[in-house]
Amino acid sequence: MGVSQKTITGSLQSSSRLSTKTLVMASFLSALTIVLTRYGSIMLAGGSIRLGFGNLPIILSGILLGPMAGVLTGIVSDLLGVLILSQGGFHPGFTLSAALTGFIPGVVVALNHKHKYSFFNICLSNILVFLIISLGLNTYWLTQLLGKSFFVLLPARALAQGIVAVITIAAIWFLSKFFRFWDK
Repeated sequence: MGVSQKTITGSLQSSSRLSTKTLVMASFLSALTIVLTRYGSIMLAGGSIRLGFGNLPIILSGILLGPMAGVLTGIVSDLLGVLILSQGGFHPGFTLSAALTGFIPGVVVALNHKHKYSFFNICLSNILVFLIISLGLNTYWLTQLLGKSFFVLLPARALAQGIVAVITIAAIWFLSKFFRFWDK
């Protein structure tokens, strides 16, 4: 009995640590997020809409590496992105949003681990990020920065971010064919 308890405790401790492989992949995805967000995005409507795919690597991090690595990828990419090329200054709310963008897909995949890379998991992850982060939190943070009403910003952001979410789902679904190589 002591041996099995020790084995269980050991496996729990090792699973809570991030491996070198995980940290390297999270770093790569953070760098890709910075490039896609800061240099590969278009700002519209006075800075209230950003058309780009900077969330895609953070969502991938959550799906591939787990919720903790997803959170770290989001935080690191937001903080370094602000230092490298600030587009309006630092707001801690956007850092929280970036962290949750990695956390939500990680939790969705962890709860349905049997079908880790299923279309359902990919869609659910992206829809939750779209609703909670893109429409909810980020629109709220923009109301603080721009001084406009939440419901004034929401319709245009819903349309633009909805299009980005659909393209992100398609891209991650396409890439999911190669995820099985990650698990080896």
